[in-house]
Amino acid sequence: MNQFKFQKVKSSDQMELCHTIRKKVFCEEQKISEDIEFDNLDDICEHFIVFNNQIAIATARVRKKKDYVYKIERVAVLIAYRKLKVGTLLIKQILDQYQKIDKKNSIILHSQVSVENFYKNLNFISYGKEFNEDGILHIAMKH
Repeated sequence: MNQFKFQKVKSSDQMELCHTIRKKVFCEEQKISEDIEFDNLDDICEHFIVFNNQIAIATARVRKKKDYVYKIERVAVLIAYRKLKVGTLLIKQILDQYQKIDKKNSIILHSQVSVENFYKNLNFISYGKEFNEDGILHIAMKH
């Protein structure tokens, strides 16, 4: 049975697990260069991880853009877990974290167009025009 557990990253070992997931999803699967994926912004972000029992299966980071505006970035779920609502758990928990801090908080992200509906189902709204990031079409979204 799957026992998904969401938590904020608290150690360098957990951060390394996040990097491993991101490397598999973005660099290996989607062919995004490591230079782009590992952009030297990790130190100014909060990171979150999802475990299935003891196995790290998903991650995301959140970067404060300005007062009351936070950007969810680097959302990555291992392929074997994508149809099991792990991404939904991850995003809902992040939304809860930041909207509990202050209900004025706004959450934004840049979604790959191919998963835009995933975020729409979580009440994100697309805005602006589609744009290219490392050869992949994206759309800005807000919650």
